[in-house]
Amino acid sequence: MSALKKETKMVVPRRPKDVVRARPALGSHQEQVDNAFAIAFERYEKAFEELAKV
Repeated sequence: MSALKKETKMVVPRRPKDVVRARPALGSHQEQVDNAFAIAFERYEKAFEELAKV
């Protein structure tokens, strides 16, 4: 008997294309990257400060 867990395969059902559509991203790629960084920094600012001490 193995102590390691078996990897489980994640099954994701297909979504009907007539119901769900991809949403176009607004703005340039750099604006999206800057926005994502701002959101992450706002959310994890305390963790970034702790990591900076290491």
